Amino acid sequence: MPLLPMWLRIGWTVALGAVVLVHLWHAGSRPGQARWWHAGHTSMALSMAGMYLWGRGIHPDLYRVGGWVFAAWAVALVVTAEAARRREGVLNRLWVAAAVDMAAMAYMLLPAHLAVVSLVLVVYLFGQSVAWAAGLWGRAVGPGPVAAVGGGTAAGRPAGNGVGGRLRLIRDSPAGHTADAKVARR
Repeated sequence: MPLLPMWLRIGWTVALGAVVLVHLWHAGSRPGQARWWHAGHTSMALSMAGMYLWGRGIHPDLYRVGGWVFAAWAVALVVTAEAARRREGVLNRLWVAAAVDMAAMAYMLLPAHLAVVSLVLVVYLFGQSVAWAAGLWGRAVGPGPVAAVGGGTAAGRPAGNGVGGRLRLIRDSPAGHTADAKVARR
């Protein structure tokens, strides 16, 4: 039994269709890690649209397979976050958030839910929505930004030719990829 009336389910499906188009555009126009980040969120939006259109009783196999797919996505993103941390010397909090997002999708597709886990995920996803809508990801403080002085990287390896003493700030951008800002030291 769907919790929402049909008109609202259709409305959410149309909104998610717009989200899919934006993520597809970004996945096609961005290089590297950003491409994969947007591809993952495209799959989330498509799955959410499917959940609004088709209930579990109509297509139970989609829910079963989808749960395994999103669980695999979550594990792959944890591995990706750790590999990127080792390579870049910084934990990209966007990969961590994406892994939690995929785990939340896997949980949504389970046949049964625990009230306390559902409440935690609702609060988390609401917070995520507010953070994205308000542009807080670009200004977030925490384990993401790492500064290296003197032309080095966060891991201490030289960047470029190492000449000119500069501050290299590595931060997460809201588009799901790392941006560099170089500032001349006076």
